[in-house]
Amino acid sequence: MRLPRVLVVVATLGAMLQPGAPLRAETPSPDVVRYDAGRLTVRVTEVPLDHLLAEIAAVTHAVVRGEVSARPISIDFKDAVLSDGLTRIFGAESFMLTYAGSGEVRMIEILGNGPPPSPAPAIAAMPTPSVRPPLAEEEDQAVVLQRPVAVAGPLAKALGSEQPPVGRVLHAALQERDLGARAAARNAALNAIASDPEVEAAYLSTLAPVDDAVLAKILRASATEGAAEEWLMALAARAPSAELRAKAAAVLTALRQR
Repeated sequence: MRLPRVLVVVATLGAMLQPGAPLRAETPSPDVVRYDAGRLTVRVTEVPLDHLLAEIAAVTHAVVRGEVSARPISIDFKDAVLSDGLTRIFGAESFMLTYAGSGEVRMIEILGNGPPPSPAPAIAAMPTPSVRPPLAEEEDQAVVLQRPVAVAGPLAKALGSEQPPVGRVLHAALQERDLGARAAARNAALNAIASDPEVEAAYLSTLAPVDDAVLAKILRASATEGAAEEWLMALAARAPSAELRAKAAAVLTALRQR
């Protein structure tokens, strides 16, 4: 369900004192939420986070799944890649983006700070490959990617949980700047994909509809430097199914053709 557009206006009052003239209110800076060519610009003051997310959903034409708090937020940035801009806005709350084949963002899924309220059984640390089920529908993707994964050390510290959802771990494999935490996220995500065929199906279903060159462009713009190539190389070598290995290899080739 697409969230309705919410127009948020926050006024800040000030006054200018001029000799012989009455106090006058300064013209408040209008709030700005703009999305153009994959770049997000936000300038807001004390806007509830849930209202800001609704406004971002409106300008990106994306469906939002999940909830955020109504805590007030003030932030100002211009022309940030969507994933970077959302990271600045959400802070510790993680999210996952799903794109259409054209490269347009289709869904912003809020993954939260920890495991879901009624978690599925934790994914085993050692992978046990099995037959991959059919590609998942969007609703099923959201549920499956909330399954918790056991992590420890720097990665647990970075994610703020020892049982984060697999979607957050996949996000960390591309976004974590700390090399050790990113490598741990990569291994944990690959183990999750290898040990749970439904996780692999859900993840592949987010990649399969997107053209290889478009997906490479998205990853090049949004992932931490070097992380996309690291992830795609590992995925092409270690993914259980031929479909996911082939998709990763094709996107890796497109990524290297700058």
